[in-house]
Amino acid sequence: MPVPLRVSSRAERSSRPFRKASDMFYPVLTEKSLSPVPRRMFRPTRRDANDLPPVPPGGVYVFKVDGRQRLYGDGHVDLGDDVVVDAVAVSIVQRRASMITCEFAIPSTSAADDFTIAVTFRCQVLAPEVVAESGLMDLSAVLANHLAQDRDLKSLGLGHRIDDINEVRSLVDAQVTAYCMLVPPAVRGMAIELSSVLVHPSADLREQRRRVRDKEWEREVGRIDVAWEDGEVNRYAGILSAGPEYAEALGVVRHEVNVGQVAERMREDDRERRKQLGETLQMMVERGYFDRMPVDPMRLLDEVAGRRMGGGEIPPAAHGGPTVPLGAGRDSHRRAVAADDSTEPDPIPSEEDIA
Repeated sequence: MPVPLRVSSRAERSSRPFRKASDMFYPVLTEKSLSPVPRRMFRPTRRDANDLPPVPPGGVYVFKVDGRQRLYGDGHVDLGDDVVVDAVAVSIVQRRASMITCEFAIPSTSAADDFTIAVTFRCQVLAPEVVAESGLMDLSAVLANHLAQDRDLKSLGLGHRIDDINEVRSLVDAQVTAYCMLVPPAVRGMAIELSSVLVHPSADLREQRRRVRDKEWEREVGRIDVAWEDGEVNRYAGILSAGPEYAEALGVVRHEVNVGQVAERMREDDRERRKQLGETLQMMVERGYFDRMPVDPMRLLDEVAGRRMGGGEIPPAAHGGPTVPLGAGRDSHRRAVAADDSTEPDPIPSEEDIA
């Protein structure tokens, strides 16, 4: 059985997080009975100003005189006017247009959750006397009762879960709009037209969706961080695989390495490489590795080192031994080093000898 629409009480409306025009009295702002004004001889009869409540902007006085409601107008009140003096009651009616919101709930598939609907109407008083006669002070209740007559609206959410709020919003908006077109709300002395239809998510649904959203954002940020780290790893791996020169060039560009220090270290490395190549070549000459090979040691050194050492002489040996001109052969070496004539040179140098 459909759950009937519930009109929120004033205490419930005041406890909600958003304020509505229906939280105040409208369209009759206040009513007050007036005591008779005593008549005095030889003095004009005037009503005391304290008998009348103050009028806010947009409000007008409506006095009840001889059983009829009479609009006083927008000007200042003449306390000696017969209408003011003879009135037995006064009402203040708001003539400005106001947005009045009424709220109610319709059930979902779950007994634990309801859809909260807020329907807003634009309302304006056309005949203050008629409105004052009815004494209408809570128009939102009247509008909610009008919507409660729509039987289809009451059961609109029964086929949907609370998570289907977006679909329910579309259905409720279409239903309320159609109903207000076919059966417009009517209040004597007023013009009322539908302004908007909203379906508010419950606090539990809002909190659950917020937690899901935060988790999705965290995962997205994590994926971005991992992708960035992978990109940095690949980039630096490429830099290191390109060789130390490329890494040092990157350091120079970032002002993390001094270019003068890099140049000096490169010159020192070049000198050390030349020295090692010279020592190796000298050892090979001393052991007669080139006696049976039609190889020019200088050309071989140029091809191995990738640069020319200059001159036609080999740097001195590492252990201070006598130097021999390139290409002198095994006999010259024997004459220079007489003590070591028992070792026959290998025709081809081994890896151990070169090392």
